[in-house]
Amino acid sequence: MSALPRPAATLSPALRSFEALWRTREPDTLEALRENAMKRVLRLGLPSTRDESWRYTNLRTLMQASYIDAPRTLPLGLEPAASSVLLGESAAAASVLVVNGHPVISTTDERYNGLEISSIKELSRTNPGLIAAHIEPLSDADQARWGLLNAALFEDGLYLRITAKIAAPVVIQHVLSANGANAVAYPRVIIEAAPGSSATIIEHYVEGGAAAPLCNSATHIAAGTDSQIDHYRVFATGTDASHIDSLTVRQDANSRCKQFTVALGGALVRCSLEADLNQPGAALDSYSLLVGHESRHVDCVNIATHNARDTRSRQTARAIAGGTSRVVFNSKVVVNAGAIRADSRQSCRGLLLSPTAEIDARPQLEIHADEVKCAHGATVGRLDPDMLFYMLSRGLDRETAQSLLIYAFLADVLTDMSVASARSSIETALIAQLPDSQILHKFR
Repeated sequence: MSALPRPAATLSPALRSFEALWRTREPDTLEALRENAMKRVLRLGLPSTRDESWRYTNLRTLMQASYIDAPRTLPLGLEPAASSVLLGESAAAASVLVVNGHPVISTTDERYNGLEISSIKELSRTNPGLIAAHIEPLSDADQARWGLLNAALFEDGLYLRITAKIAAPVVIQHVLSANGANAVAYPRVIIEAAPGSSATIIEHYVEGGAAAPLCNSATHIAAGTDSQIDHYRVFATGTDASHIDSLTVRQDANSRCKQFTVALGGALVRCSLEADLNQPGAALDSYSLLVGHESRHVDCVNIATHNARDTRSRQTARAIAGGTSRVVFNSKVVVNAGAIRADSRQSCRGLLLSPTAEIDARPQLEIHADEVKCAHGATVGRLDPDMLFYMLSRGLDRETAQSLLIYAFLADVLTDMSVASARSSIETALIAQLPDSQILHKFR
C-alpha cells in the first residue's frame, strides 16, 4: 500500500476515521483503484450543503463522529431468510443474505437457473479487470462522493450475472447490524445482465441486532443489449438509522430498466440514481415512493443522461410528508449532443399531511441536441379540496374520503410493481405510517 497524503487538521473526525480505516485494509488486486478513490475523497472532501445536489441535506452530525467497521456476522440467533421477509414464505425466489456488506453464499446459491452468484472479493482475485470495469470510471461529482468512499473501503460484496430469462424474483436482503454507536458498513452489489436476459432484483435493507451502522451502499447495474431488468431498492431500517445509497445504471441498445426506490424507514435516507442510456433504444422507467414520517429526512437525487439517439426515460416520484419530516426529490435529465429523438418525462407530486412537514421538488433539464421531446412537472400541496368536496357530497365521511384520496395518490407508483407479493408487503408497511391506517387497509 502506497502512502496517502495525511489529512489536514481541518478535516472532519469522520473523514479522518475513514482514512484510518483505509490504512488498515489488506492490499488486494483492486489496490490501485481503491487508492485512487481514497485520494480523491481526501482531496475533495465529503459533500456539504454548499454542494448543489446536497443543498437540502445537512450531514454535519454524521461528520462529527469517528467510525469503526461494522461486524461481518450477525449476532447469535439472528438468521433472517432473505425471501420470506418481503415476499412471504410461499413465494418462489432466489435469495441471498448480505450482512453489513458481506455476502453469505452457500454452494447451492452459486447458480440458480440462469443466475450466477459470486463474492466480489473472491471474483476480484481471479478477474480483477471485470470488477474494476464495473466500478470505473470514478466520478468527482458531489452526488457521487460517497460512492467514491465506498469504492475505497468496501471489503466484499455481491456479484450477480444474469444469463437467461429468470421468472422468479431474486431477493438480496441486506441486514445492517452493529453492537454500538459509530459503526459503518459498505455494501456493494454489481448486477450484470447478459444480452437478451431478464430478471427482477429486489434489494431490501433491514436492521438487526442492537443498533444499525451508518450504511454507505453502492449498486451498479450493467444492462446488456435487449436485456430487461426490474430493480427494487427498499429502505426499511429503524428510526435511528442513517443510509446513503448510490445506484448507477449503464444501458446498452434496446435494454429496458424499470427501477423502484421505496423509502419506508430510517432517520436519514439519501439515495441517488445515475443512469446512462448509452445506445439507441435504451429505456429507463424510474419510480420513487418517498415517505416522510415523524422527523425523518429523505433525499432522492435522480439523473438520467441520454447519450444516444432514440432513447427514452421516465421519472415518476410520489412524496408524502407528515409530522416534522422533510422529503426532497431532485431530478435531472441531460440530453447530450447527438442524442436526437430522445424522449424524457419527469413527474413529481408531493402530498403534505402536516403543517410542519416540508417537500422540495426540483426537476431540471439540460439539453444539447435538437429534435428531442422533454417534459417535466412538479406539484406540492395538500389533498385536493375539490376532490374532497366531491367525495363528501356523495355521502362519505371526512376520514374515509381523505384516506381514499391518499391511497389513490400512492397508486401511481405501487400499481407498476410487477411482484404482487412485494407490492402487498410495501403497502402494508406504508399504510402503517399514515394517518387513519385502519381505514386505508379497507381499500387494499
